[in-house]
Amino acid sequence: MKNLILSLFVVIIIPGCSTFESNELHKYNEMYEIATPVFMDDNIQQVFLDGYFKDVSKIDSVLIMGYESQLSVDKKWLSLNPNEDVEKLSKLSIWIKGDKYTIVVLNRSKIQYNFSFDAANLSPETVKITGSFTNWNPEGYGLTFKNGLWQIQLSLNPGKYPYQLVIDDEWILDPTNSIKESNNIGGFNSVLIIEDPAQHSPKIYTKRHEKNSLIIGYDGEPEKIVALVDNTETTTQLTEGEIRINLPKSLTYQSHAFIRVWAINEHGYSNDLLIPYKDGEIIANIDQINRFDKHAQVLYFMLVDRFNNGNKSNDSPVDDPEIEYKANYQGGDLAGVQAKIDDGYFEDLGVNMLWLSPITQNPLEGFIEFPSPHRKYSGYHGYWPVTLTTIDHRFGTKQEMHSLVDRAHASDMNLILDFVSNHVHEQNKLIQDNPDWATVLDLPDGNKNIRIWDEQRLTTWFDTFLPSLNFEITEVIDQISDSAKFWIDEYHIDGFRHDATKHIPVEYWRTLTKKIRADKNNDFVFQIGETFGSRELIRSYVGTDQLDGQFDFNLYFDLRNVFAQDSESFLTIEQSIKESLSYYNYHSLMGNLTGNHDLPRFISYAGGALNYNEDEKEAGWNRDIQVKDTIGYDKLSSLTAFIMTFPGVPVIYYGDEIGMAGAGDPDNRRMMKFVGLTKHEKDVKEKAKKLISLRKSKLSLIYGDFFMIESTDETMIYARKYFDDVCIIAFNKSKESKSITVTLPDYLQSKVWQSNFGHELNYETAELSIQMNPYSFEIINN
Repeated sequence: MKNLILSLFVVIIIPGCSTFESNELHKYNEMYEIATPVFMDDNIQQVFLDGYFKDVSKIDSVLIMGYESQLSVDKKWLSLNPNEDVEKLSKLSIWIKGDKYTIVVLNRSKIQYNFSFDAANLSPETVKITGSFTNWNPEGYGLTFKNGLWQIQLSLNPGKYPYQLVIDDEWILDPTNSIKESNNIGGFNSVLIIEDPAQHSPKIYTKRHEKNSLIIGYDGEPEKIVALVDNTETTTQLTEGEIRINLPKSLTYQSHAFIRVWAINEHGYSNDLLIPYKDGEIIANIDQINRFDKHAQVLYFMLVDRFNNGNKSNDSPVDDPEIEYKANYQGGDLAGVQAKIDDGYFEDLGVNMLWLSPITQNPLEGFIEFPSPHRKYSGYHGYWPVTLTTIDHRFGTKQEMHSLVDRAHASDMNLILDFVSNHVHEQNKLIQDNPDWATVLDLPDGNKNIRIWDEQRLTTWFDTFLPSLNFEITEVIDQISDSAKFWIDEYHIDGFRHDATKHIPVEYWRTLTKKIRADKNNDFVFQIGETFGSRELIRSYVGTDQLDGQFDFNLYFDLRNVFAQDSESFLTIEQSIKESLSYYNYHSLMGNLTGNHDLPRFISYAGGALNYNEDEKEAGWNRDIQVKDTIGYDKLSSLTAFIMTFPGVPVIYYGDEIGMAGAGDPDNRRMMKFVGLTKHEKDVKEKAKKLISLRKSKLSLIYGDFFMIESTDETMIYARKYFDDVCIIAFNKSKESKSITVTLPDYLQSKVWQSNFGHELNYETAELSIQMNPYSFEIINN
């Protein structure tokens, strides 16, 4: 480490600063925003304080119980090493000029699991295990033969882990394990499930609010409560059945804050609560939410070239007979996006954040991809940047981009841009002038370092003409982060979707985020990343000092499998939900998507046109993929209903609002269809509009607590609750009608329930029955 380290052994007590008792917050806020929790396991970890505080030189002292802590001399980072008896939730306290700031530290010690395999008659020389816990590294973990079994002790967080065994270099399913699941590419993996001891931790929920106090209910037996207003701890009283939280009368440095609450007992910590607080009062009216509330976003992602052609004069497909139509430019542009703002398309749909694919200049000619079958493509998608700060002339001009952003803001919508940091095109002057900025292409074993996603995660190239950048070089970090920030400075966009997040070291993301925050004009910037990998890897890029969120692909793949296939069980989704909420918390900004440009369209699976055991890309080249079974539209609407009612940020991939079909890339990137919709397309669009409207009109669906009520193979029902505002969400994936009957706990009960999608309800005080149609969903509210 470059900085000297100062060990902290002195506890500094500052009178009157442990909590606020004068009913107001600090006069000046020294932190950028509310601090996301620090997630710890049994290992030493660094907390980068300069990503939390505006000026770390002002820090007077730091204290955390249960950890050995070491603060760097420049105060930019703090090293934490957990003691053996560390509590599941700790408070990291930082003092500046007598004011105390609190960051919650969550500790989930990994489970030591003894895995064994009986090789029986195989008589292998070597046995390895690899899976999501090794990021599918082929080397995996080697097992030791002992007492007639191949054995290894695995250190894992609670959850579900797909894996395979490697027997003498041959990959196989575990023949001794009957639990398996789809690998989403036509095969299967064995599954290991590690139970979570935290299932016996308390459950808390919003109950009511009074003047200068908040009342929280609970299930279980909480022993300790932690409550923060922004990053300042407040006093609490734990009584029989209720928790009272004292609130400040005023917010001295801003009008808007968040209240966060956790409860803890010997088994672990509870779900977290997130409650918006404005001008001394709990927000109780949806009209108090605006486009600057990150949790209230509904994203709409469009591939610019394939959305709408608003200016035919800039059409310029690559003139090359080797490039087929679906791999070439088709005319979509910035003017086309603005035209759909102007004609009210997005407002009518209800989305409030537009996400554009990359618009930087791409090459004028086509290139042949390295992997077989070596097809030739243009850069219509925008992910081959020849420049980093100029707009591709086929998409528009600088003036058109300014106009588009201004028009979006005037229409009360945010606009974020897809930015490529990981790599550039070989024609980019940056790499031509600095060839040493590229990572290695030719590996020592003679192989090309192309698309080796996991073993060479931080160095692999996407293709031979797309050199990945070496972010170990400081100049690379500075140059690329400055280029990204340019788009905010010049066009006042509202943030980024970051491509290939996991292929870039975290130091880059911290640098970029600090540069964005250094400009006081950037009060609202939303950053969401793309990482395919384990939840642990995905979470490592999310936090106050890095990105707001990432796309929850693990949850999406489970949703796709279960909603699309009749044979799959809702119990899979219940387990996936538990893991996502455990890793990202209950009020994260993780993206929940209907699909994206790298994956086959959901409806192509749900409608029976695409099989899980085929090559989805080749299917798109070799046959016309359409919706074979119209039941697929109902299944798509159920998926949309889930992402609009589950914690996180819903994301609609253009065309999914009408059920556009498509196999793998580039077939999933067809030109958007606005006219001539079929009856089924109109119907699925109307359902999407209604679902988005419900999402935006119910505080329970934005900030509400989450409760899984019941799941079976074919039905699932859960609830969202924000004080007295309660929504019950139910699904039936069976081809038969189903009656779902549940007994609600007292805090979810209501004297009156209203159906939003036409299903018959029967209810008494505690018992609720919903008569569900085949392949349907329902959202009821009180």
